[in-house]
Amino acid sequence: MNTSIFLPTLLILHLTGLTIMAGTTIVDFTIFKTFWKHFDEDTEKLKGILTGTSKSSRLIGIGAALLVITGIGMMALTHGVFGEQLWFRIKIGIVVMLILNGIFFGRRQGEKLRTIINKDSARLTEQVDRIKTNLNIFFAVQLVLFFSIVFLSVFKFS
Repeated sequence: MNTSIFLPTLLILHLTGLTIMAGTTIVDFTIFKTFWKHFDEDTEKLKGILTGTSKSSRLIGIGAALLVITGIGMMALTHGVFGEQLWFRIKIGIVVMLILNGIFFGRRQGEKLRTIINKDSARLTEQVDRIKTNLNIFFAVQLVLFFSIVFLSVFKFS
C-alpha cells in the first residue's frame, strides 16, 4: 500500500472519531431536553427516555479511541511536525478537558439522575434541579470544547 494514502486515511478516521463523539453528545443533549420536557409525566416514560442515552458512553469511547489512535498515527507519520505548534498544544489540552469533563462530570450527573428515576424518587426536586442545571452546564461546556477543537484545527496559528 502506498504511504501517501496513510495520512489522508488517518485524517478521515480521525475526523470520523470526532464526529462520533460530537454527534453522540448532541443526541444525548437532545434526549435530555426531551426528558426534562416530560419530567412531570409517568416515571416509566422517563425511564424509557433515559434508556436512549444508556449506550452513548460506549459510542463516545469508540470515537475517543479512534481519535487518539489516529492522532498518534498522524503524529508518527508527520514525525511530530504539529507537536511544537501552539494551536496543537492548545487543542490537545482541550481534548483532555473534553474527555475528563465527560468522565468525571457528565457521566456522574447522568448516573445520579438514573438512580433517582429508577428508585421512583424523581420528585426530589431540589436534587433533580441541581442535576438538571449541572447537565445543562456539562452539555454547554462539551459543545464549546468541540467547537474549539474544530476552530483550532481549521485556523492553525503559530
